[in-house]
This record gives sequence, C-alpha cells and structure tokens, in this order.
Amino acid sequence: MAEGQHLGYRKASEGCGRWIARYYIKDGEKKAYRFETLGSADDTVPADDAEILSYSQAVFHANKWFNGVDRDLAAGVRRGAYTVQDAADDWIAAWKSSEASKRNSLSNLKHHILPELGNREVAKLTRHEIQKWLGKVADKKPIRAQQHEEIRKKLAPSRRSSIVYDPNDPETKRKRRDTANRIFNDLSALLTLAYRNQRVASKAAWETVDKFENVDLAKNEYLTLKEANRFIKVCPVDFRDLVQGALITGCRYGELTRLKVSSYDVQLRAISLVQPKTSKVKHIFLTDEESSFFDRRIENKGGGDLMFKRDYGEPWAKSNQQGRMKAVLKSAGIRRHVRFHDLRHTFGTLLAMNGTSMQLIANQLGHSGTRIAEKHYAHFSPSYVATTIRANKPSFGFEKIKPHQSQ
Repeated sequence: MAEGQHLGYRKASEGCGRWIARYYIKDGEKKAYRFETLGSADDTVPADDAEILSYSQAVFHANKWFNGVDRDLAAGVRRGAYTVQDAADDWIAAWKSSEASKRNSLSNLKHHILPELGNREVAKLTRHEIQKWLGKVADKKPIRAQQHEEIRKKLAPSRRSSIVYDPNDPETKRKRRDTANRIFNDLSALLTLAYRNQRVASKAAWETVDKFENVDLAKNEYLTLKEANRFIKVCPVDFRDLVQGALITGCRYGELTRLKVSSYDVQLRAISLVQPKTSKVKHIFLTDEESSFFDRRIENKGGGDLMFKRDYGEPWAKSNQQGRMKAVLKSAGIRRHVRFHDLRHTFGTLLAMNGTSMQLIANQLGHSGTRIAEKHYAHFSPSYVATTIRANKPSFGFEKIKPHQSQ
C-alpha cells in the first residue's frame, strides 16, 4: 500500500479469513514489524465495516492504523525490535495480582527467563526455541541448591551436611519439571500480553509448546505401622526424634523445625500451632504415650527453645532431612520413594484406616475443610464411603407393592 505498509489476508482453516496490517519499521540498524488484526474478511458473511470487512473497508482501516503508528513514532514511542525484555517490562508494569506473586515472578524473570530469552525479539521466537528452553530450565539446578553448595564449601568438614543435589532422583525430577512449568506460565503470560498489545501477530510459538505432564502433584506414599516402627529403630537419635514428632503430630517438616517448647500444653496434652494460611490455632491431641515423648523433649528447656535440634545443637535447616530419609529408608529395607512429608500422610492414612472421620482428620492436619482429607484418605477408611453414600442418597418414597396374584 506504501513503503513499509502492507495489507494481508490470512486464510483460516475454518470460517472467514482475517485482514492483517503490517508496518515495517527501521530505526538505525534495528528492523521490526508491527502487526494489527483489522477484522474478519467477508468470505461468507456480508461486511458490516466493524467486525466483518470488505477489501475496501480493510484498506481504510489499515491506513487509519498506519497513521496512528506514525503519530506514536513521532511522539517518541519506542521503535525497533520488541524483545522479551520489553514484554516483561510491560507485563510487570501492568501487574494486578498480589505482591507475593509479583516477587515470585520477578525472581523467575531474573533467574530463568531473561538471561536466556531477554534479548530475543518476540516476533522471531519459535516453538522449538521455547521448548528447548523449557527443558533446560527443568534440568537446571535450583537456586537454593546452588547457594547451599556455596555455604557447604565454607564449613569445616565435620560440620558439612550430607545433602547433595541429585538430578536423577525421581522426586527431584518431578519437582524441577513442575517448577519449569510454572516458570513457563510466566513466560506465556508476558508473551500473551504482548500479543494483546499487538506487538506480535501470532501466539503459536508458545501456545503449541508441550509442558511436562503429571508433575504438579507428588505421589503420596505412607508407611505401614510395621514399616514405621522399623524405620524409627534405624534412625540416628536426633533424626529419630524428628521422625517420631512427625508421626505423632502429622506436622510438616517446617512446622516441626520451628516448633517451640511453649507449643506443648502439658495440661491439655496437645501441641498447639498457628496455621500460617488461616491464622487459626490447631490443637493436635496426644495419647499418654505421645505425651511422655514430649515430656522428655522439654526437660531442662525454656519455653522459647526449639523442641527439635540436630545432634550438635544447631537447628534443622531447609532440606537437612532429605539425605537422612534416603539413608534410613535404605537401612530399613524400604525401597519406595518416601519423603519426609509422607510421614504426615502416614499420620492421616493410619487414622483413616482406624475409622477416624474425615472431619477429625482434617482438623488434626489443620485443613479448613474436608476436601483435601477426602482426596487423600477417604479410600483408606473402611466405612467412610459407604456411610457418606447412604447418607446422601435421595429417597424416592417407594411404596411396597403387593405381589401380583394370578387369577
């Protein structure tokens, strides 16, 4: 239509095609295209000069858009190639979600997206390139694992933990792939905003990428009562206390490592914890045997002291449990991949097997409702399914019908 200004028709696999305007921009050594979808073509439907355009109407709207681009350029609107870095800046500037989510996305941009793709022009991204990037993110060692290795090198040999990042561990692979999917979601979101802002003509480069499947939820394992007792017997002393604490309370690793002596109510015979998500207090009730265990744990300690510490007196740190779990599982002859978090599932599973209601299991685990407890433990309960079905079945008011009597 003019130098650098083009009107195109894009055929659709089904229905009407589309009119596309393209503006070629050159700024020094930088070259780029801007695209605009003007509307659908009048292939099968009469033109209305709004959603459906004839050729002459498409020419008019294209010229109108070209003039608008000229005004933007004259006003100092950014020229040249529109990169992933530019798209990320626009995405963050338009942020509407929570600040916590924003911090997480900024971290993903800093560590995973921009170092690899920041200088790439959005319009030139390919599916193959993004697919390859996704695989590299999944294979990349976590930032915290890198930091842990640096700290470990500075410690004296006797103080170094045995935790080593194992890329071949099935659970590690699952977690890394799940993380890669979530980082890809951020990349997809910022590129989709670029598409909506008409910075690129197609979303195919990222919409056709295959994400990792079946990695968002870990498979929940649990220990039988016999396995749990065998596991406890071969634990080192400090780790044994932590394991017993998990099996008794169903607490997460982080909750146990932060548990203070003051959380144990001797009179109530319960552990009281504030739930971070709901800010509500949950009371985990203990048997006489379990109370005796905690009575021993608080001897000669103040209320502000940690309930559980490592054998040399230092607190348990993030991921300290992973190496211990692997070693103890091997010593106990348990060949399944059981995580420390699965001790929490053992707590819930054994309660369900003994006929505890889903409401009470949810209460002891600190859930606000029974949905999660039902999802994980209902099938272990010998009576839960039958009781729930019978209670919720409708009554049709069937009347007793007398047997047909032959004449």
